[in-house]
Amino acid sequence: MQGNQSELSQRERNRVETWNAVHEAASSIALDDGLAAATIDAIAARAGVSRRTFFNYFPTKEDAVLGTQPPVVGEGDIERFRASGEDLLTRTVELLAAVLTTSFVSGSMARRRVVVAARPELRERVMQHVSDAERLVTEVLHERIAEGVPSAEIDALPDAERSPRALIMLAGVITKFAFTAYQDAGRGDLEPHLADSISTFRKVVDATR
Repeated sequence: MQGNQSELSQRERNRVETWNAVHEAASSIALDDGLAAATIDAIAARAGVSRRTFFNYFPTKEDAVLGTQPPVVGEGDIERFRASGEDLLTRTVELLAAVLTTSFVSGSMARRRVVVAARPELRERVMQHVSDAERLVTEVLHERIAEGVPSAEIDALPDAERSPRALIMLAGVITKFAFTAYQDAGRGDLEPHLADSISTFRKVVDATR
């Protein structure tokens, strides 16, 4: 068993090293020579991998440059959303942040900001991932509302069709606010920034009623 654990650990280390090599190659080419020069063949050659290996790690060259991947909703995230004792807004923000984290790998955060600043055309791909994450969380909300979110929360929603979209838009702004603070801090955990962002927006809403 110990040998298997060591083997799996080494396999994971190899995977991380390859991921980093492809991302580093892609972002370097994009920064130095422009996005057009960052072809899949050029990236693969710089990273020392095959085209097939490239696609095992990234679906597009833009994702390789950014260090991103399509967002996913984990079963554990859904279970935490369902079991949490927090209010619906807090749970939605936490779920959206968890889904976005699967897309925007934290280790590439600083380099991603540099690359997007230098190559603003990449913002479209970033926004596509955000949009996909919001769509996934909206689907979860619809499913959980159909299953029966606590009645007090359901009763407070003015419209079962439109409210999830409004909730996602609000959660998106709050999450963006938190991620910006997290990026500016450059270290630590995301959770305190999420909590502070939720609190800040609640205070602003209360103050403007």
